[in-house]
Amino acid sequence: MNNFEYSNPTRLVFGKGEESRIGELMRARVPAMSPVLVVYGGGSAKASGLLERISESLKTADLVPIELGGVTPNPQLSFVQKGILLAREHRVRAILAVGGGSVIDASKAIAIGVPYVGDVWDFFTEKITPTEALPVAAVLTLPAAGSEQSIRIVISNGDRKLGAGSPLVRPFVSVIDPELFFTLPEKQIRAGVVDMMSHIMERYFTQTKNTDFVDSQAESAMKTIMKNGLKLKKNPKDYDAWCQIGLAGSFAHNGYYGLGQVEDWASHGMEHELSAWDTTITHGEGLAVVVPAWMKYVWHANPKRFVQFARNVMGVKGEGTDEEIIRKGIKAFRRFLKKMGAPKNLKELGAEKADLKELAKKAVEIPGKLGNFLPLYEKDIVKIYKLMR
Repeated sequence: MNNFEYSNPTRLVFGKGEESRIGELMRARVPAMSPVLVVYGGGSAKASGLLERISESLKTADLVPIELGGVTPNPQLSFVQKGILLAREHRVRAILAVGGGSVIDASKAIAIGVPYVGDVWDFFTEKITPTEALPVAAVLTLPAAGSEQSIRIVISNGDRKLGAGSPLVRPFVSVIDPELFFTLPEKQIRAGVVDMMSHIMERYFTQTKNTDFVDSQAESAMKTIMKNGLKLKKNPKDYDAWCQIGLAGSFAHNGYYGLGQVEDWASHGMEHELSAWDTTITHGEGLAVVVPAWMKYVWHANPKRFVQFARNVMGVKGEGTDEEIIRKGIKAFRRFLKKMGAPKNLKELGAEKADLKELAKKAVEIPGKLGNFLPLYEKDIVKIYKLMR
């Protein structure tokens, strides 16, 4: 295990009806009479009455809500720029995201863009790192990305989808009410389950040795996600299952499962190019196609780790060579994805016409390579994309 320093200052407020407290929770950080930019996605937040309840909570706490709707999946730079201008116009003192990962990421990007005199895209092309940001809070309506506790941001600019990160954008308070997830469609449920699984896998598949404690936590979390994900496929209003998924998804991306380890993140890099190529591709469904192909290509770099995954997470029993056990583990993971209804290849994802060489070129354009479990270069990434056919 490597040296590490861990701090997670996000105040997590969990349970039925807790979103009604968001005003008082924000007042712990935001002065009275401060304008708050409330960022949300489509019409469901309004139609369900959630936005009205949140607005009333803010007003009761002597805060002034300024609403900005219209965040799309794979949020665009143009929306972020619009939010920055609106926030400056009203001199907002904080950002409140009401939604899932796309809404929270857009809110974080606005938060670092408001005090910055240049183009907010500079943070994503690594020209500069954030030095200040407006405080961010979140009310989660879609468990998947884990952005409600993370330091990461991902946005798109045309056909480019890039990430940035800073402790400055980690939400100071996040509310998770599992009842807000009851109306999610099956597509979003499975995409969310795969996304949070992959967040753990990006940390779990490491070359760092002697990480037993974190390994055991990660393995338990992955099994919990799979078990309860299948429950939700049968009954999307299973409150207890949503409690497990909501909590596991939030912790999957707050850094806990990567303590003392060198993380990977190649699968996310490859998927980002797919959902940048076609912004209608849901990130989690893209990962359902990417991750098994990545596994098939890289397992030989550390067979012991993949045997551990097959045995401890996917429940592979019996004797066999390492390769036989590993292949059974990958097949078992594919079976789980199939049960969830996830796409299994580029055709089912709607990306069979993508120029794989061009995607691979863009994937390494800024970082030079992807991943640490097995460093992947352009030629490797092309081969992995081809395994997705």
